[in-house]
Formats: sequence, C-alpha cells, structure tokens
Amino acid sequence: MDKQQIINEIHRTAINGKAAGYRRFAAETSIKVNDWRGRYWARWSDALQEAGYSQNEWKFTHDESFLFDCLLGLVRKLQKYPTQAEIKLERRIDPNFPGLRALRNRGSKAELIGKLLNYCQSHQEFADLTEILRATPVDQEADAVAEEGDATSAGYVYLICAQNAYKVGCTRAPYRRVAEIANQSANGAELIHLIPTDDPEGIEKYWHNRFDEKRIEGINKQSGEWFKLSKDEIKAFKRRKGFM
Repeated sequence: MDKQQIINEIHRTAINGKAAGYRRFAAETSIKVNDWRGRYWARWSDALQEAGYSQNEWKFTHDESFLFDCLLGLVRKLQKYPTQAEIKLERRIDPNFPGLRALRNRGSKAELIGKLLNYCQSHQEFADLTEILRATPVDQEADAVAEEGDATSAGYVYLICAQNAYKVGCTRAPYRRVAEIANQSANGAELIHLIPTDDPEGIEKYWHNRFDEKRIEGINKQSGEWFKLSKDEIKAFKRRKGFM
C-alpha cells in the first residue's frame, strides 16, 4: 500500500466533501493506522492536507457509531468511564477523538451511558464493557468526586509506545504524561496500559527489573526507562490490572 493509493482512498471515502476520520477510513478500506502513521505521515490531519482537504473540510461531523466506538475504546483503555479531563487529554493525543461538545449533543451523561449500553448489546466486541458502564455513577456529586480523585489517587505505572520503543514509568497524571511524550516524538505516542497502584515507584521498579535485559540506551532515551519489548512481554504487562 503506497502513499498515492491511500490518498485515492481518502477521496473515495469522503462524503459530501468531508473526509473520513481515520477510524471510519480504516473500517471502510481495511487500511490500518500502522499502514500510514510513521511511514508517510505523523498525523491523520497531515494525510488529509496532502490529499487536498482544508481544515474546514476535514473537521467532519461525527456519526453516532464512530462516536460510540471511540468512547468505548477509551472506556476499555481506562477500565472505567472517562472523566471530562480524560476525554480532553485523549483528544489532545488524538485530534480525531470526539470532543466534549460532540458527546454532550447526545444527551446527559445518564442518557449517553444508556445509549452505550444499547450499543454494546448490538456490537458484541464491546459486550465486556457493560458491567463497567452499569457501575458508573451518573449524579453530579459523584462526578465531582471522580474528577478530584484523578488528581489525588496514589498513582499509575504506565506502558507507552513511542520512538519505536516502550517506556515504563510512573505518574499521578498519566494522560498528561502521554501528551508530554507525544509532543517530544515526531510520530506521537500511544498509551498501551495503566496499572493503578498505591506504590507506583515500587511497581515501576519491579517492571524495570523484569525487563532489565531489554533496556535501550541512546539518544532521547532517558536512562533505564525505555525498552525493546516482545509481544509476550507487552501481554504480560497488560495482564496486570492493579496493585493496591
């Protein structure tokens, strides 16, 4: 799949002069993000601009299925319903992710969760998220506590992919950390997994020791935090859901 073929498909999948977001594009063409990101363009917006679309033309209106796919993908990544701050940070990492206004246009939080539950029933790939959605508080007081909890929780150990390597670190603001690393990398960064824990430094040290033989030392790599990991090692990290 070369660059011109992808550009031709961008034109083919545009609707009423509006280019597709990369998720709908992938669904309709089977051209995955890895087929273009880091090979031809750093961002989907760069691809659309090269295809001849202005910013006004590729800021498309999200259809409901695209919005639900994005939001449920974030629920799966967080293993909880995202706060407003987490949605804003996800959009900062991925400009194609729907913003808060697009979500609010679908109703209140309670109404949106109800729609997501119905969507999960008809899309079995999201069936595992129904329990998370049902357990999500929808009153304003609970939301305020959840937002505050993001800043005061013990912390997280994260696995981030960037610069063709994997970074294992700890933080109390994981999405801000991803954004910082993404801004330092020409091809952005992807959050692979978070482990919530009341001992972030200790759990970080465990994984650093476990992956010791895979450490990368070099330009733009902080000593001891970057690794060249196999698929099995990544799966092992992702199996850990929390240490409290």
